[in-house]
Amino acid sequence: MKFAIAGAGVAGSYLANMLVRRGHEVEIFESSTPQSHWPVCAWGASRHMLEKFSEKAGLDFEQYILHVGKSLRMDLPKGKVEYLELRGLVTYDKHRWEHDLMKGAEIKYGSRVSKETFPFDDYDYVLDCTGLHRTLLPRSKDDFLIPAYEYLLEGVKGEEEFYTIGYEGAKGYFWYFPLGDGRGYMGAGDVLKRYQGVDEFFERHPEAQVVKKIGRPIRLAPPKKMEPFFQGNVVGVGESIGTVFPMLGEGIIPSLICCDIFLDALGQEFDSKQYRKKVLNYFDYYDDVYRIVRLKMDGKLSTIRHANLLMSMYRHMKKEERRFGFEISLEKMNRLVNAL
Repeated sequence: MKFAIAGAGVAGSYLANMLVRRGHEVEIFESSTPQSHWPVCAWGASRHMLEKFSEKAGLDFEQYILHVGKSLRMDLPKGKVEYLELRGLVTYDKHRWEHDLMKGAEIKYGSRVSKETFPFDDYDYVLDCTGLHRTLLPRSKDDFLIPAYEYLLEGVKGEEEFYTIGYEGAKGYFWYFPLGDGRGYMGAGDVLKRYQGVDEFFERHPEAQVVKKIGRPIRLAPPKKMEPFFQGNVVGVGESIGTVFPMLGEGIIPSLICCDIFLDALGQEFDSKQYRKKVLNYFDYYDDVYRIVRLKMDGKLSTIRHANLLMSMYRHMKKEERRFGFEISLEKMNRLVNAL
């Protein structure tokens, strides 16, 4: 079959690799140029999961690891601090990893796709991997985005571990993810656009040099709120259909899982019903997590009235502890939810 992939991010690059391996013809359409193409996000994810996906794609993930985390510090409102033991959370060279995934595929850089001008009939399927933009699919009336931006820094001294700040009312969060050798990603997502922690970080680290500044909202709406997943011969995969964990804004591993669900639904032709069912089933609890976040933002979350939602989030996260790459503790989760 002949596939067009819109977007050369984590979902687009991985799908290109896997589809080429299956003998399909693949063309990737990427709006940025080769020089400006740069993966967004803090480049942090579970080592265990990325090893699995890399092996499927013929890559040795060990060659891409930049920093192996030991602990994550989370500063909470009212001076409270929590430490999480990391169990596989790493930062990795996402830029090189994605480019290596796409070797062997035809990439058309500088191609801005649109519903009006794209030659849909030239392909059996067109995969919308445009993430936040959801360029080739209808907009969702239930979409929810958090304004965010981040800095790629170098020359940072004294910050050798993962560090986050949780904002009051779950309105957002600050992060610093080390990349090794004084490099790191620092940024924040904040509904109120105050970005607590960013100015303070630069004040503590006047030696830090900004290599890149990237502005990009984060989608928190789960798949249940991001339908349709397909229209005509266009199929959404990854963040374009809401595969971002709402509590953390983490989308790398969920998007790759979504890619595998798509590949499982692809036989002699694409089984759209199977794809929709499996996506909704797998990411079903994301809707519970999203409800928790929105209730907290609105000041309406009750640990008593919403105990079932909270336990659903805990059970699923505990089950997928290796997928998250850090310890999942009911006690710490309750303290975190109550402190925000």
